[in-house]
Amino acid sequence: MVRMPAGDCDSREARGGNEAKRAWRALGGLCLGTFVCFTNTTAFNIALPAISVSLGAGQVEQQWMVSAYNLVFGAFMLLAGSLGDRWGVKRTLLVGASAFAAASAAGVLATSSVTTIVARGVMGFGAGFSITMTLALITRLFESDGQVLALTVNAVAMTLGAPFGLVLGGVLVNFADWRAIFVFDLVAFLIVLLLDVLLLPGDRSQSRGTTRARTRLPLLSALLALAGLALVSAGLINAQISAASPDSWGLMVAGAVVIAVFVRRDTRSSNPLAELGLLRIPSFAAASLSLLALNVAISGIMFVLPAYVETALGNSALVGALMLMPMVAAAMVGAAVTRRVAEQLGKRRACVASLVLIALGLAVMGVSTAVVGYPLMVVGQCACGLGMAMGLPVMQGWGMERVLQQQRGGGSALISTFQQLGCLIGIGALGSLVGSSYAAACRGTAAEGFRSVALAFEAADAQGAPQAEAVRAAASSAYAHAVLVAFCVAAVALLLSAALTAYRSRSDAGER
Repeated sequence: MVRMPAGDCDSREARGGNEAKRAWRALGGLCLGTFVCFTNTTAFNIALPAISVSLGAGQVEQQWMVSAYNLVFGAFMLLAGSLGDRWGVKRTLLVGASAFAAASAAGVLATSSVTTIVARGVMGFGAGFSITMTLALITRLFESDGQVLALTVNAVAMTLGAPFGLVLGGVLVNFADWRAIFVFDLVAFLIVLLLDVLLLPGDRSQSRGTTRARTRLPLLSALLALAGLALVSAGLINAQISAASPDSWGLMVAGAVVIAVFVRRDTRSSNPLAELGLLRIPSFAAASLSLLALNVAISGIMFVLPAYVETALGNSALVGALMLMPMVAAAMVGAAVTRRVAEQLGKRRACVASLVLIALGLAVMGVSTAVVGYPLMVVGQCACGLGMAMGLPVMQGWGMERVLQQQRGGGSALISTFQQLGCLIGIGALGSLVGSSYAAACRGTAAEGFRSVALAFEAADAQGAPQAEAVRAAASSAYAHAVLVAFCVAAVALLLSAALTAYRSRSDAGER
C-alpha cells in the first residue's frame, strides 16, 4: 500500500479547513443580502398606510406597489437561474445587488404612485437575481448536514429580516419619512455589494465552457413569463372591483394562456429558461407547491395585517409593528427546532404539518377580529410563526435534495419562482378579497366611498367629532370583517394545499 507523505495529508487537511472557513464567511455576506431584502419587504408593508396618505394611493395602487416587486422578482429569477448556470452565480448575484441599490436610490426620489411602483419593480429584479443565486451558492458551497444548517441560517436571516423591517419601518415612518426606508436599502446594499465582492469565491471557469454556457439567453421566454404573471396579477387585483368583469377574469384567462404558451415553448426548446423537467421529481414538485402555499400565507398576512393593527385599531406605525412581534418570536423558536422536527417527522411530514399549523393560525387570527380581540390574535400569530419558520428551510432542502449539481442554479430559480408566485397570489387574491369585502361592508355606512381604510381615517381627521368618530368606527369594523373573510378563505386553501402535497409526494412516504 502506498502511503501519502504526512506533509501532503496535513496540507490537504489545512486546505479543506480553509475552504470550510471561507464558505461560512461567504455565507455571512449572502445572509446579510437576504436579511436586507426581507427587511425591505416588511418595512415597506408597515409603511403602506403612510404611503397611501402621502401619495393618495388606494387599495389598487398599494397592491401594485407590493406586487410589482414580487412580479418582476418571480419572472426574472428564472432568467437569473439560467444566467447563473451560463455566466456564473457570483457574477449574476452582483448584477442583482447592483440593480437593487440603484432602484433604492430611485425610490428615495419617488413622488408618485407610478414612480414608486417602477422603483419597486426594479428592486424586484435585483432581489430575484440576489435571492436565487444565494440559494444556488449555499447548495454549491455546502453538503449534507452543513447544507441543512446553512439553509437554516439563511432562513433565520429571512425570519430576522422580517421583524427588523417591521420595527425599522415603524421607527422611520414615525420619526422621519417613508422614503427613509429606501435610504436604508441603498446604504445596506452598498455594504452587501462590498462583502460579496470580497468574501465570495470566484465562479468556476469550467462552467463557462459548457454548451449551455455558450447558448443565448432565453429572453423571449422570460418576457412571456413576465407578461403571463403580470396579466394574472392584474386580473387578481381588479377582482376586488368585480370578479365577473372582463378586466378581472379576462386578464386572468389571458395570463393563463400566455403562461401555457411559455410552458409549451420552454419544454420544447433546446435552450429553456426554466428547468421544468424537475417537476417530474415528486419531492421537488411537492416542495414547490408547499412553498407556494406558505408564501401565499406570508405575503397575505404582511399585506393585510399592518393596516388592521395600525389604522383600524388606531395605533402608530411603530406600535402596529410591535403588535406583530409575537409571530416573529414564534418564528425564531420554530427556526431553532427545525432540524429536530425534520429528523423526527421526516421532511415530507414536516412540510405538511407546517402548512396545517399555518392554516390554524390564520383561522384563529381571522376570528380574533370578531371576538376576543388582540389576545386571541397573539395565539394565531404564534401558530403561523412556528409553521412558517419550521416549514421554509425544510421545504427548500426537500425540494433540492434530488437535483443534480449542474441543475442547481435552475432548480433554485424554479423553487424561488414558486415562492414568488405564492406572494403574487397572496397579495393579489387576498388583497382583492379584503378590498371587495371592505367595500361591501362599508356600503350604507359613514365610511362608504373611501378607497382604503387609511384614506377613510385621513378624511375623518378633517371632519367634526361626531361624524369623524362614525367614519372611523365604520371603516374599522368593515376592515375587521374583511380580514376575517380573507384569513378564513386562506386557511381553507392551505389545508387543501397540505392534502395535495401529501398526495403528490406519496411515493416518498417510505422516506417520510
